[in-house]
Amino acid sequence: MRPTARQHIHSVIAAIEGANTEGPSWQPDKDVLDGLSGSKTVGALQRLAALFANEADTCYLEVGVFQGLTLLSVAGAVPTMPCFGIDNFSILDPEGRNLEVVRDRMARLGSGNAKLINLDFQDALLSLGDHIGASRIGAYFVDGAHDYRSQLIGLLFALPYLHDNAVIVIDDANYAFVRQSTHDFLVSHPDFKMVFEAYSPAHPANMDAATLVRWESDWLNGVNILVRDPDGLLPEMLPPVDANRDLYVNDWLVHRHGLAELAPEALALADAVCRGGSSNEVEAHETLRRQFADVKAQLTGRFLDRNVYSDRLTSGTFNRLRLG
Repeated sequence: MRPTARQHIHSVIAAIEGANTEGPSWQPDKDVLDGLSGSKTVGALQRLAALFANEADTCYLEVGVFQGLTLLSVAGAVPTMPCFGIDNFSILDPEGRNLEVVRDRMARLGSGNAKLINLDFQDALLSLGDHIGASRIGAYFVDGAHDYRSQLIGLLFALPYLHDNAVIVIDDANYAFVRQSTHDFLVSHPDFKMVFEAYSPAHPANMDAATLVRWESDWLNGVNILVRDPDGLLPEMLPPVDANRDLYVNDWLVHRHGLAELAPEALALADAVCRGGSSNEVEAHETLRRQFADVKAQLTGRFLDRNVYSDRLTSGTFNRLRLG
């Protein structure tokens, strides 16, 4: 018998509290499975997925597999539930090894219920029924690309496949644009509420060794957890966002520029110029020139600014009613 909405929300909170005090409910040796998630995040995912373990046609889904820590931790903790991970292994993989690492770990752990969807996350979510069949997503972990659009798309495109009591865990909520997308999703979808949030003082890359160890055993780079609440049992709770929109305007200015693809290298050069250090400036300048040479062909024909890429679009097309 399915729990009432109130019972389910209490169960979700209890699962998060369990993770907050005890960490993972199941974990193999670290020489088999490690990664870039906080141990409380892993524990929450395991316990939240377990809430749906006895329901037929229910699954766990995550966007952003990396080397398999969260996917295989959940698969191990809830071995009766299908666990799907979406990743095309195109980022955070300079040596092109992550897919091999995940498959090796799946074999070593005997993770027969873990399935990879090796696609770009947007393509995977648009065709998700082809991969998960009739299953509904009980626990959904969003940990892919963290730009504003990717975050929001990750939430919106999954909506048709979510279980009526779905719980969404959004990782890396320390990032301002992650919190902003969560904020905007919640405001526009009031049947969801944030039930828990936690943040750390910096990105793990900017923590000293002792601080990193402390937050690896916590929520690491921040988390927002959402639960479906159509009856409005929970009060509104929104992640903190900055009223200043300058960075989002800057996104628009970059995207329309003729050299938009060179923005990261241009910023690295600007940093070297502004902070000083002639050797850093020379190196950044050379990197920018090399990157320009690599992408020069695709930049041909662009304007210096206000590129809209509309030259091949229609000048007027109706979407007509089907007749008869």
